[in-house]
Amino acid sequence: MGINKKYEECMNELLKNLENEFMKILSNPKLDKKQKNLLTKPLVTKKQILLNTLDALNLVDKESEK
Repeated sequence: MGINKKYEECMNELLKNLENEFMKILSNPKLDKKQKNLLTKPLVTKKQILLNTLDALNLVDKESEK
């Protein structure tokens, strides 16, 4: 259980960093809509991968407790 908690804390920190980077891109007035889309799509994908990984870790943890 301790390792999963450590992974979860690390991934939450990564998610927070991704969200900060995302907001910096959106708030940049020099970028047009197309540029913002191109820069934010990889961040959205990374976020989804992290969330899926967290879900998988929690599922494995639940199954191992049975």
